[in-house]
Amino acid sequence: MPDARLDNNTLHISRIFDAPRERVFDAWVNRDQFVRWMCPPGVEITLCEVDARRSGAWRIDGRNERGVFASSGVYLEVVRPERLVFTWAHHADGDYSRARGHETTVRVELRALGERTELILIHGPFADVEDFACHNEGWAGSFDKLVALFGRSA
Repeated sequence: MPDARLDNNTLHISRIFDAPRERVFDAWVNRDQFVRWMCPPGVEITLCEVDARRSGAWRIDGRNERGVFASSGVYLEVVRPERLVFTWAHHADGDYSRARGHETTVRVELRALGERTELILIHGPFADVEDFACHNEGWAGSFDKLVALFGRSA
């Protein structure tokens, strides 16, 4: 069962996937895999760029029933196959010429459990509880899609 909690304006999620750690790591850094699971159901990704190296950038543009969006960030740490750390910010109305919104940091830790992997995500700090709730919902939906790449999760 996934676990999510808010602690000091930071989201903590833990989930176990039926896939080896290398495979889960690849899903985060391989553009063709990343685009298949990132963003919850109902979101159409229109652009995805992943340059998963220290100081490399990532970017996702998409749309859903609420409109268009754009998110981007920079990789701060890439330690294969155990850890990724990157920044995250939204661009208002999907417009990259406008200032980025509140920036958060995403930390992904992958722990080998035999042929399974425990994924621990720490994301924040968020500006407010509404932003936390939105990201909590988004990550839950994204991880449900990630399960489809690997099989069931625990």
